[in-house]
Amino acid sequence: MATSNPITFPFATEAYIARPNAPSPPVLEPITYSALQPTEVLVSIAAVSICHTDLRAISGDFHLKPPMIPGHEGSGTVLATGSQVTYVEAGDSVVLAYASCGRCRRCVLGKNAFCDGLVGMNFAGSGDGVVRDGDGGHVKGGFFGQSSMSRVALVHESSCVKVDVEDKRELELCASLGCGIQTGAGSILNIAKPTPSSKIVIFGAGAVGLSALLAAKLTSPSHLILIDKSPTKLSNIHPSLLTNVHVLDTSTHKTPTETALAIKALTPGNMGVDYALECIGNESCILAAHACLDTLGTLITVGSSATAKLNIGIGTHLIRGITIRGTHQGDSVSRVMVPELVGLWKRGVFPFELVVERFGFGELGRAVGEMRSGRVVKPLLVA
Repeated sequence: MATSNPITFPFATEAYIARPNAPSPPVLEPITYSALQPTEVLVSIAAVSICHTDLRAISGDFHLKPPMIPGHEGSGTVLATGSQVTYVEAGDSVVLAYASCGRCRRCVLGKNAFCDGLVGMNFAGSGDGVVRDGDGGHVKGGFFGQSSMSRVALVHESSCVKVDVEDKRELELCASLGCGIQTGAGSILNIAKPTPSSKIVIFGAGAVGLSALLAAKLTSPSHLILIDKSPTKLSNIHPSLLTNVHVLDTSTHKTPTETALAIKALTPGNMGVDYALECIGNESCILAAHACLDTLGTLITVGSSATAKLNIGIGTHLIRGITIRGTHQGDSVSRVMVPELVGLWKRGVFPFELVVERFGFGELGRAVGEMRSGRVVKPLLVA
């Protein structure tokens, strides 16, 4: 499909640029896209939500290093398409998610989250010089195929997910579905697939954990437990999300064993849970999650960490028949999962809007501060 709108290149806009060793959150700077590649889409950003992975990338603690444009949970309207793009056209409303090739041995089986080209397409950056800052210096784009902390983003076609929304406000809200929320929900709906009356514990009351909580409620568990060590974060959760949920504040716990015993005490006969989702990437939490499982239970590691290790004693692991399963994006195929979540939201059974807080697009610094304090779960920068 040829470029659909009378848009010319070089194309100038503004974006947040993470700089090496920068002491504060990025600020909006002028950037220029030199060309629209055949598989790229130009998207006018309606909103972008902030994930802890963005903060890691901004600080230089991720695969793609500064100088780079962060942002991997965007939404917006297609302005123009490259010559080989067939999925979207100008005017389409899209949510932006991770990129995948769609052709490899994993993608053809619907395992796009484990695409053979995942690292190169999401974490290598656009190394061809297509993005330049106001001084003409090269800036890496293509973060998760999108680098959507920009007024207008240059996006890989595979990152685009068409969505049926009523208005701009709905499109803005749907930005938050692109990574963290589909990861949490997918961990339950795609991997655990718990039967009714299952016992489930979720470690972490951030966007991923609360999304898993919302999805778990759809499965009619007998016991649903939410754990976090931040009293501030727990106190700011909308009360309706915690109906029929055991909330456990572990801020005073000294060991993983103490946490595991507290969880087991909430289950019949102190036997433990069937599913434990660790949504933080914390080694102590992983140990507690493993220890709180009933026999034949399943531990799903969802949270990301550069340092945490699986330090599990093999003897008790074997005789308890525990399954440990890692996941990326909750095993979600975004073009399936995102519309499914939008549908559940429209039916009133997946109220993810209750974990989202709106900020102006230029308020990245304030939004990050509120997020780090635990007062806000998922900041949404609205253009």
